[in-house]
Amino acid sequence: MSRAYSTGLRRLLLVAAVLGAGFAGGWAMRGGAEAQEDAGTLAKAELGRFYEALAGRGALADVLGDAFQIIRTDGTRYDRETYLSRPPAYSDYRLDGIRAFQSGDVLTATYFSGVTGTIEGTGLASEEQPRMAVFTRADGAWKMQALANLGMGLMSDPGAAGEAAVEAWVGAVASGDAAAVGRILAPEFQIIRADGSAYDAAAYLQSELPRFPEPPKVDSVVVTGYGDYLVARYEITTPITLGSETEMRYGPRLTVFRKGGGGAWLVVAHANLASITR
Repeated sequence: MSRAYSTGLRRLLLVAAVLGAGFAGGWAMRGGAEAQEDAGTLAKAELGRFYEALAGRGALADVLGDAFQIIRTDGTRYDRETYLSRPPAYSDYRLDGIRAFQSGDVLTATYFSGVTGTIEGTGLASEEQPRMAVFTRADGAWKMQALANLGMGLMSDPGAAGEAAVEAWVGAVASGDAAAVGRILAPEFQIIRADGSAYDAAAYLQSELPRFPEPPKVDSVVVTGYGDYLVARYEITTPITLGSETEMRYGPRLTVFRKGGGGAWLVVAHANLASITR
């Protein structure tokens, strides 16, 4: 074989190899894109089954896997049995931005959802809240095994929850029991009064708590809520003493609560705007 022919053959083989690699890469890229698109279509269908069940148009038990868990922003966690016993009830839902990947019998999906309905007895309306779901396939059927609710939504009717939270807070303070007060204070708690005096949680519990000569009466409660937070403004129409000082009646308050472990509302911040007479 001549040197020229050998050199030409090597060049031809090199060009063929490069072209082959290019075609293979193109097919691989196309296959990857198609696989991701197929995963997105599959995730949309399976998420639809889940939300349709929560809207009362399907059997939730048929959607959830045996290892199912859900965790919410407040740390609330349910397994399959507990979730089935107290699921949300949605009157409307919207799914958007689904991004999904499949590897064998595992499908993961991140997405955004907006829902209107009731969760834990509280009305909720949310838009574009981030979520992550995990599905596995067994015997040809996909089951949701995990769901993380990463966002918060506006409470459509927080009044009852807010009034109960205010009642618990005012009642604990009126009891004069520092331990009872401490149990509903968030670690980040702060309070400020109209005269500028302010405390964090530790200092407040060590201070002289207000005294109520009469059972406290709360009026004009207005509550708004978002996700795990409640904001309540109201008036206490009962005289209160702080050491040798007395607060004026009809003292307005503003209290911020957040949901803690077990669903209890903890006091994050409290503004006491009542004038003080000396």
